[in-house]
Amino acid sequence: MINLLEGKPGLDLLPLDRVARSTQAALAGNDVTRRLLQYGDEFGNPAYLDSLAKFLSESYGTQVQPDQLCATPGASLSLQHLLTMLTRPESATRFAFFQDPTYHFVYQIYNGAGFKKSQFIGIPDDSNGLDVDALETFLEQHLSKDEAKSEFYSAVLYCVPTHANPTSSILSAERREKLVQLARQYNVLVICDDVYDFLTFEGVTPKRTVVFDLESMSPSDKPTVISNGSFSKILAPGMRAGWIEAHPSLIQRVGSCGSFISGGSPSNFANEMIAPMLVSSDPELSLHHNIAHLRSKLHERLKKLWAAIETHLIPLGCSSTLPSGGYFVWVQLPPGVDRDLLEKVMDEQPERDIVIGWGNLFGVPGDANKDRRRFKDHVRLCFAYLPSDTLDKGVIRLAELIRMAKSQ
Repeated sequence: MINLLEGKPGLDLLPLDRVARSTQAALAGNDVTRRLLQYGDEFGNPAYLDSLAKFLSESYGTQVQPDQLCATPGASLSLQHLLTMLTRPESATRFAFFQDPTYHFVYQIYNGAGFKKSQFIGIPDDSNGLDVDALETFLEQHLSKDEAKSEFYSAVLYCVPTHANPTSSILSAERREKLVQLARQYNVLVICDDVYDFLTFEGVTPKRTVVFDLESMSPSDKPTVISNGSFSKILAPGMRAGWIEAHPSLIQRVGSCGSFISGGSPSNFANEMIAPMLVSSDPELSLHHNIAHLRSKLHERLKKLWAAIETHLIPLGCSSTLPSGGYFVWVQLPPGVDRDLLEKVMDEQPERDIVIGWGNLFGVPGDANKDRRRFKDHVRLCFAYLPSDTLDKGVIRLAELIRMAKSQ
């Protein structure tokens, strides 16, 4: 079975030796029993947050302060926590906006936090990311600017600004700046999944949306943007560790919650395992070096996948855009070919065992979006999970299926 759907790193990309070395370093440190096995500080160990702030400052090239950070148990649980603490879907928070298409499991997280599908609104995504002008039009028609006085947010927007899942689009700097302005005017919480930022293969990592918020705030402004970070894509998903970055007032509000106060930092043990990697200059240990290695390997796989797409899919009438980073390639199928037709062909050819990320998995569901395009004529191909030679074979199999579909 060739699985082009899985949006996770291949086992060969998981740095077991580096994690083992970091664990040994953590266990050999001072005050190890208290640091590793006792309840942790609710925001995260202050020394760890200092190291994380330094690591992020070096990686992004912009200053990050420790009081702008809070430790989390990964981006998914962090998202649910943010929705629980900052929104009220049954009353104050009327709309949940999503980049359309976007990460498909996020909709279940919103359902679990109390949002109904009738509140889901898709905002189109194009080559420059989320269509902020379309968002503005909706906000002007459905929200008023005086709602910014409310304690909770009137709406919440989820997006992946850099190397988006599934399209790999990048939100332009102009749109990021305008998004912050709109969010501030209409009391919208913007949650940015910034998990692919460091997997930029060409060019520089874009300036984060949260930085636009922090830099433009006046003392009377309410912060509107949260950067949701994770070690899942740059180290190992099983660590279940991440961070949020936002204005200190938002950090205080999110971190000073009952569960964090009662149980301490939700990822204290994992953070202590990671901590030595943040400060080490040793290539065998450093997280900087691990990220550089990942970028090299992933870029190599992308080039292999893209060569196969150009050779086997483009001549059949498919279209796509070469990403500059991340995990995914978003491919539009030839005219007249969609998921229904391809699945029919696959049922007739069971030996062509291939799993594909069907485009309509990623479209925003809900009554408000029933007339929106469902992306059945697209597929998402992940190049992180499989080695290069298997990626090539997968594209060849997909091309065979498309050729058969076109002949029917």
